[in-house]
Amino acid sequence: MTPPNLIYILSDDQRWDLLGCAGHPVVETPHLDKLAEEGTRFTQAFCTSPLCTPSRVGHYLGQWERKHGVNFNSNTHLSPEEWEQSFPMRLKRAGYYTGWVGKNHVPAGPSGNGYDSGYFEEVFDYWYGNHGHSGFYPKEQAQWGGEAFPRGKPDTQVEVFAEGALNFLSPQESFLKGEGPELPRRPQGQPFCLCVTFNLPHEWGTEYMELRPEDDDLYVSRYRDRMKDLPIPKSYVPFEQRSSPKLPRDVYNGVALSCYDYVRSEVTLRERMVRQCQTVTGIDRFVGRMRSELNRLELAENTLIVYSTDHGLHQGEHGLGGKALLYEEDLRIPLIIHDPRPSAQPGQLRSETVLVPDLAPTVLDLCGLKPSDAMQGTSLVPLLQGHTCETWRTSFVAENHMDIQNYPRCECLRSDEWKYIRYFRRTEDPAQAALPFKGTLDDYQQGLRSSLEGERPVYEELYHLAEDSHELENRAEDPACFAVLEELRAELMKQFGALLDT
Repeated sequence: MTPPNLIYILSDDQRWDLLGCAGHPVVETPHLDKLAEEGTRFTQAFCTSPLCTPSRVGHYLGQWERKHGVNFNSNTHLSPEEWEQSFPMRLKRAGYYTGWVGKNHVPAGPSGNGYDSGYFEEVFDYWYGNHGHSGFYPKEQAQWGGEAFPRGKPDTQVEVFAEGALNFLSPQESFLKGEGPELPRRPQGQPFCLCVTFNLPHEWGTEYMELRPEDDDLYVSRYRDRMKDLPIPKSYVPFEQRSSPKLPRDVYNGVALSCYDYVRSEVTLRERMVRQCQTVTGIDRFVGRMRSELNRLELAENTLIVYSTDHGLHQGEHGLGGKALLYEEDLRIPLIIHDPRPSAQPGQLRSETVLVPDLAPTVLDLCGLKPSDAMQGTSLVPLLQGHTCETWRTSFVAENHMDIQNYPRCECLRSDEWKYIRYFRRTEDPAQAALPFKGTLDDYQQGLRSSLEGERPVYEELYHLAEDSHELENRAEDPACFAVLEELRAELMKQFGALLDT
């Protein structure tokens, strides 16, 4: 049997409901809707670390952060030996031609911070990417590579990345315009794995959209006539009405990065929502172009496509902006898997709880490889084939260990009915006391284990999701819920303990 090709697409900070097929009343995503119609869309998909780097590492390694130990803390990064266990490298060793297009936020390499060693440029057969944020106009970003990359049209991120991806797919012709280095050509007849990673609708892109006259009209005027139809969240709290914070100030001081200030008023929130819709439609248009090229090259019938993101995003719910907390807005993500082969069941809408760490073992399974023992997720292949799994998970644990930007260290257990969240004391760094976004003296590696070694939380939350899906009423101190609280505390310890033992 011919091994299938794989295209693995990640957007950035895309909420689970920012798709036409997910019921969004404004955004138009016809190509992603069609991908879901012909594949499988998972309505209850979640990340387990709602931050860019730890979640993206989880995508490729199939692990929780507590296992892989990589965040924005203390220059943590993956060694080459650890990255060799990722699904792209496993596929490469199995004979796949590998490509990377777009943003890389996975620090991996033999030295330094994991980005500056040239490791990814070396281990991927085809590299058309950048480390860190890409920006809306990536050719103007220093980290994009300056003159080392083509300087012609287009200039907008989705279209720049589309040229790189289409150039990868088409071995007989070049889709790249302008001056730049000659890129390798994909060997015909060899299976391939292409990772396409956008930096949109992340604020690093949408905040810096300039509505230039030369920009595609999609990024200038689209959806602006429908701003009043954009859905303001039920639990939205504008800045001037934030009389009672969602979390006690000694747990989270509420000071967020200025790029999230758009949630302070409905006017600025709607402006950002328009830009998010525009860029997601841009990504959708890329998916359409890519599928057309697969059809032209007669590759479509044997090419798997995965579409997801790293995590969700607050849009002013509870008066909060950004991510890193463990509420539904940050944890839920879109997920579509399209397998055109006869073994799959097209047109499925699955409601099982599925997680980012499930995806690496799934794509290896789909490509005929056994997931490595270090992968902690569960293959979704039985669900893709239409089976009912009576023993499928009914709960999972998630975590945030980032100790910068004021976010509290926290962890949670989410079941189909309840969510339990607990927060831990921060030890501030006096040298950074005057900075708006403090770092801490917490030891990151110790923090990955400390709650299992007896560290007590300083605050707890309990939400009955079955009746309170917007997480409005904290019932952690409700005597009627004490038995549930104890049960969830114990289950959280059990699941995190099992992760460290894997």
